[in-house]
Amino acid sequence: MTDPNLLAGRYRLLERRDRAGTTWRARDELLQRDVTITGIPLPPPGPHRDRLLGQIRATADFRHPNVITLHDVVSLPDRVWLILESVEGRSVLQTVRAGGPLTSERAAEVGLHVLDAQTAAHGRGVHLLAGPESVLLTPDGRVVVTGFAIFDATDELRDLGAVLFTAVEGQAPGPGPHTGPHTGSYAGPRTGPDTGSRPADGTGPALENTGGHGLTGGTGGHGPAGGAGAADSGPLAPLLEGLLAADPAHRPDATTTRMVLLGLTSRPARPRPSPLLLVAAALVLLVAGGTAFWFWSRPAAQQSAAPAPLPTFFAKSPDPCSLISGEQADRLYLATSPAKEKTSCVWSAADPKAPDSLKNTLEITLVREPKAELAHATYLRLRARDAKDTRIVSAPADMPGLADEAYVYQLSNGHSSVNSVIVLRAGNIVTALQYHRFTVPDTGGKGRAGALQAARWVVDSLRGRK
Repeated sequence: MTDPNLLAGRYRLLERRDRAGTTWRARDELLQRDVTITGIPLPPPGPHRDRLLGQIRATADFRHPNVITLHDVVSLPDRVWLILESVEGRSVLQTVRAGGPLTSERAAEVGLHVLDAQTAAHGRGVHLLAGPESVLLTPDGRVVVTGFAIFDATDELRDLGAVLFTAVEGQAPGPGPHTGPHTGSYAGPRTGPDTGSRPADGTGPALENTGGHGLTGGTGGHGPAGGAGAADSGPLAPLLEGLLAADPAHRPDATTTRMVLLGLTSRPARPRPSPLLLVAAALVLLVAGGTAFWFWSRPAAQQSAAPAPLPTFFAKSPDPCSLISGEQADRLYLATSPAKEKTSCVWSAADPKAPDSLKNTLEITLVREPKAELAHATYLRLRARDAKDTRIVSAPADMPGLADEAYVYQLSNGHSSVNSVIVLRAGNIVTALQYHRFTVPDTGGKGRAGALQAARWVVDSLRGRK
């Protein structure tokens, strides 16, 4: 007689994890380990089913310490059962409900783990649902994403914003319009647990195959129409305002998000992978066109784990051409001899014969004020001016941890180029960097990545000056 509680002759169903009976705590009788089992109804034969199965195969091949592991798949005529790792812990939402908000540093640490998972998954064609109810914090300190957008892509960075908001505010963002993609047409039932039905230990994955915009409990819409209010979120407030913005064009990219989170933790920055070193950085008190550079990836130098503090006052104005070394310029395939233009310095292409699509420029402009207070006023005036620029494609967003003050934004002429701009203040000096690329949009975030790399070099150079 067939045992109704034994799936595929191996997995013993022990306890329901949701009201619908699609998620179970179970026991792998062969390997003698606990697992979580989730059933996903299959759409009719055709492209939707093929796409679903393709996503499941990609998920099965993916391994990451911050993502729940898919051990096995049991296929039946009308559904597939996913056999997943059993993770003991509480979701971020459960954690803050039980113990109150997390500190900004702890929230940033959690956010970095989630971002690591999202980045790795994206590279393998796997889409995660990383909301406040599907990110678990385990007793041993592990951060685990348990949600997969099996059928459709999700707005991952906005989900990350919801996790961070919940962590520091003690509650999930309010409902609001979701602007992420929704291309799936299969309207099968959700396979994640219902709101409030996740067990006390927080185990059990949350999966979605109806469009991938959120899991039960609502990470699909974060904040009011203009974004979530983050006025009480401390150092994370500017980042949260960007991540939860209703308009995707106003949200920071993954590179910027990572930099901000690193600035709030003690976690050392990882060596830059070569694609991010393809860039140079640069700026503008005046946004100008300019010449270009042709870059190639080269290994990045290891960053210091404990950098010296920035000076609070500079007695004289540093030469902007001295803020980027010849070795750094060469690493980015810029000309090692920049051109001085009054208070600015411009690096052109190392290879002037490069095609226009690979020609870019790096410009650094520096202004020294008599006092730090005056430099702060200059910085605020520039930010207010830049926020009104009609060419903006990515609105100014704060960058905590880079210098005393810093913000980043992007401009475009609407046709063939984009400028990634970072303005920062260190003591009584305001420095603006503009990295100009002949490409629209900023594919892969290379423009921002280049500006960030150059900004780091500039800040490191300023540390040793007076």
